[in-house]
Amino acid sequence: MLYMSESIIRELSSRASKAVETANKLGEVIGFVSRTSPSLIDEEGGLVVFDVDPVIYFDKFVDVASAGSFLAVVDLKTGHVISLRVISVERRDILAELSIPEVYTPALSPEVTGLLTRTRVKAKPLLSYDPETSTVSIANYVVEPQSPVIRPREASTAQFMLGLPTTGVFVGFVTTGDRPIFDAQVPLFLPVNTFYQHVLVLGTTGSGKTTLLKNIVTSIYSKYDITTSHDVTIIILDPNKDYVSLPLRPVFPEDVPYSERALVEYFSKKARRPDGLVVVLPITNLVVEQYARGSQTWAKALKDISEAYVSDTYGPFFERFNWAWSIRELVVHEEPGRSPLRFVKIVVTVKYPEEESFTLYIIPYSFRFSDFSPREFIVLNPYFTRQAKDTLSRLMKRLEDLGSPIKTLNELYDLLRVARYYMEHKGGTPTGRWRELVEVVEDLAVHKSTLENILRQLGSLIDTGVFDIGVGGGEDYLVEPPISDILEKHKTVFSDLPIVVDLDFLQEYSPADPEKVIGIAAYRILNRVFEWKLAKSRERMRTQPVVIFVDEAHRFFPSKGGGTEEFIEHVSGMIDRIARLGRSRGLGLVFSTHSPDDVHDIILQLANTKIVLRMDKTHVSSLDLPPEYKDFVTRCGDRVGVLKSHVLRLGYVSFRTPLTIAGHYDLSKV
Repeated sequence: MLYMSESIIRELSSRASKAVETANKLGEVIGFVSRTSPSLIDEEGGLVVFDVDPVIYFDKFVDVASAGSFLAVVDLKTGHVISLRVISVERRDILAELSIPEVYTPALSPEVTGLLTRTRVKAKPLLSYDPETSTVSIANYVVEPQSPVIRPREASTAQFMLGLPTTGVFVGFVTTGDRPIFDAQVPLFLPVNTFYQHVLVLGTTGSGKTTLLKNIVTSIYSKYDITTSHDVTIIILDPNKDYVSLPLRPVFPEDVPYSERALVEYFSKKARRPDGLVVVLPITNLVVEQYARGSQTWAKALKDISEAYVSDTYGPFFERFNWAWSIRELVVHEEPGRSPLRFVKIVVTVKYPEEESFTLYIIPYSFRFSDFSPREFIVLNPYFTRQAKDTLSRLMKRLEDLGSPIKTLNELYDLLRVARYYMEHKGGTPTGRWRELVEVVEDLAVHKSTLENILRQLGSLIDTGVFDIGVGGGEDYLVEPPISDILEKHKTVFSDLPIVVDLDFLQEYSPADPEKVIGIAAYRILNRVFEWKLAKSRERMRTQPVVIFVDEAHRFFPSKGGGTEEFIEHVSGMIDRIARLGRSRGLGLVFSTHSPDDVHDIILQLANTKIVLRMDKTHVSSLDLPPEYKDFVTRCGDRVGVLKSHVLRLGYVSFRTPLTIAGHYDLSKV
């Protein structure tokens, strides 16, 4: 028995020495697990208690004794390195240590020698790293007393011990509270595959959502630590013209502290802002009237519109900062195909005062009614009732079979107005072609309420101004650009530049309801990307990954209280189909909105990764966050938040994203 005890003692002594040796290699020993307070493990997790010497405490208290700080302990019995999160810190004066009652003395200053006491820290074990096998697992066993506790010396050690991805799309820097750990040397990445299981960004106005999204876009464009064989196509649905400034040089407020500039400098070592954009520009009748009236050809019309767009969009930025600029090159292109892909290439030169250039590919976007099949046209407007969809589909198909297809949207609207008139008055008979068309409507026995819904929704589509845009004398209509060609030629023709759909421009030049008009354009583009991916997968052809950013997602996919039953069903069904295909075909969706209550439940269900920036307490309760993180996101600063994802071994991590290195201007602050 004595022999066995001596053997165990020798073994424990050897392991203790080895643990201290490992600890000294990985970091600075700041204490040892307490001998007087028990370490424990139960179903809710573990607990480690240790004391920190006052010299170490006062020198490094921010790192070693702040709630939420990350440390590590080398378990004496296993030699495993276990990551710790500090959950509580206790300080006592020497009088409390000696259990002496406090006596009032008329001292003019504190008795600071009483502060030279050890600091008691309680921490929660997180993950266990086995140095021999280089594997990481959950720390589900008790940590031995007297095991050395360390502050890791290398940031890479902390990143590995926390189970964080080491490559991928850059999101920000891991933090304790608002403060990046290890002097902002622990970057937070999301693997590219994470985006195919979709991401939801939440945060109140001014919390930093747009800055975060621009950093993600910049990271993907720059291939910042991204290990993938294919270039990723970025599509941004931009309802506020926030992303057209991506190619411009950033301007930071003068009061930006050095620590913030250091974060930007770290990010900029591997990332760069896009040197241009592909702008999908919705064209309406008002745009043509204002900028291209009298243009004799579509090429001249696009040239005039593009020049005006660049001046109106970028001119205010240049003037505000006194940047001289000019258009160095402007060329109108037409890529051959069944439906021609027309665009304008513009090279803009800016003096910051250093001279730089960026390239814009402006692709006009509008619809020609005759190009739509009945099914395609009906799904374009989600506000049709079920009966209206069925009736309109049958009507358009019947007219095609009779050899009387409708050529323009206005023609269809006029037909149904005439039919309604004769159905209501029961007198007189239309002549010529109108008679045949009205007879078709009567033969289909269209109910009055259904006809009213069709007319109302057709009228709203006409009001958008994006149908049948006449240029070159009015007979040559602009055609919808083939999204498939844009995607397939994204690298060879458009240099892999981010694609921005400027929906703000559409709102400005359309008399229709802004929410409806931008929704129609967004749904159409989403469906076209989806159909392209689906068609290529059926042909067993590999396509590049596509990540679509939907800023202000609540404007496109509102909660159940934000529309009619048909509208909600149509939109939720569409987003469900697109999202589920993305998991297997490399199509990712990134949604951004203010509150989880603003968007449809389907988005909350499909987004496997959620990023929560500062948010009001009333909205946090519906999020599945631990209590400490729920409290954190109500008090954190700008550009600070919590990332929740299945790709994190711990499930959650707080982070800070830096000021963006792409153009992003708040003119009220700059």
